[in-house]
Amino acid sequence: MKKSLQIIYTTAFLALCAAPLAFIPLTQTDSTSENRQLSQMPEFLEEDGSINLNWSSRFETYFSEHFAFRPQLVTLDSLIKSEVFKTSSSEKVIVGSSDWLYFAETLPDYTGENAMSERKLYNTAKTIALMQEHFENDGRKFLYFTAPNKNSVYPENMPKRYVRSSQPSNRERLAKKLDELGVNHIELAPIFSQCGHTLYLERDSHWTNEGALVAFNAAADALGMAHDDFAYASHCTQKVWHSDLDGMLFPSYERLSEQEVYDIDFTFDYRSEFVSEDDMMIKTKGPGEETLLMYRDSFGRAFYPFAAENTAKASFSRAVPYKTELADELDAQNVILEIVERNLANISKDSPIMTAVSRDMDVSASIEESDKNICEVSDKGKNIRIYGVLDEKYFADNSDIYITLETDGAVYAYEAFPVYESELLEDPDGENDYAFSLRLGKDEIPAGDYEIFAYVEKNGEYICTQPLAELSL
Repeated sequence: MKKSLQIIYTTAFLALCAAPLAFIPLTQTDSTSENRQLSQMPEFLEEDGSINLNWSSRFETYFSEHFAFRPQLVTLDSLIKSEVFKTSSSEKVIVGSSDWLYFAETLPDYTGENAMSERKLYNTAKTIALMQEHFENDGRKFLYFTAPNKNSVYPENMPKRYVRSSQPSNRERLAKKLDELGVNHIELAPIFSQCGHTLYLERDSHWTNEGALVAFNAAADALGMAHDDFAYASHCTQKVWHSDLDGMLFPSYERLSEQEVYDIDFTFDYRSEFVSEDDMMIKTKGPGEETLLMYRDSFGRAFYPFAAENTAKASFSRAVPYKTELADELDAQNVILEIVERNLANISKDSPIMTAVSRDMDVSASIEESDKNICEVSDKGKNIRIYGVLDEKYFADNSDIYITLETDGAVYAYEAFPVYESELLEDPDGENDYAFSLRLGKDEIPAGDYEIFAYVEKNGEYICTQPLAELSL
């Protein structure tokens, strides 16, 4: 009898251990539920027919992500940890007090551990300023704003073990730089704080619909754009929202959060195929009078309906790098650039797709050579791309970079974006605060043979590099 029980127990134990593997073909793991792409079943043979020596480790990863009932077990684990121990089972989610959740990627901003260098901060502000100059040269109005991290506006429910930095945040420091450079921008965090009630979702990383409306009205006012502020619209709180942070913690648990729902009869329509609020491009037509181009991220999901209802035509683009030609396609009268606080550093990682702003400048500066200067030239397609890295010795924190094409009797000068083209320079994960990048239209420059120089403004004077490259057109 005792032996029979041992056999039954052992068989049941082995069956239980094997179940996650045995039931894989009968279950489906949703990669979207955890906000990441899951691995694929590895092949035993490589493409060249050789044995995949990494098969076992890759299968281990595949199995850990796809075993049967994984979402249910992850959800159970998260429920126990969050409800009993007030901790998170996901490295992407912070469990706060009062049933609040925060996105873990905002933690470096909260603690100040990712404080930008003064040079990096200037590069970010300068990139935005050059975009504004480009659009204003075309007769368009431009506005920039940062969507604040939730814990920047509502820190009171963050766990006490995380100490908020007492120093100004990257967002606050950037606002001062933008003021210095004359960029039209708004600071939403103080506007939200003055509202007196919560404008972010408790278990999501984004603002509520009311928060989006407050942001839209502030943006429209800053642009001087005629708009309906929807002050008359009634709204109520309903449990209708699928919160992103809940989805990361509880992939198999259908938990709806409260969201502000407005009683507004939106009349705008779509000018392109619409799949979801996360489409890379959303084009609308509405009853308004002006046109709008908005470069946005996920915070634009709740923002865009209010903007669409107040414009004749609008385009909302999530594509990076930013394509300035979209403004020409739409004949946009207004341009908005929005980015969430946690991604501010990304602005100076991808140079906008636009031709460089030309400059008149004195090219009599003394030359300082360096073997640390790098310059690459590509003339594929309709544009010439010039990019590279310069020696740090040329720079102050607020130095601007100019690239010249010089030949006998002619100089063509342009201001470059202070952007490090890491992919083009085959350094995908690298960073450099002393880099440059620009695009020139081939039809802007007469045929000829040119030498390329860089001029860096430092303490009111220019420093010139040795010739960096040659270009024949």
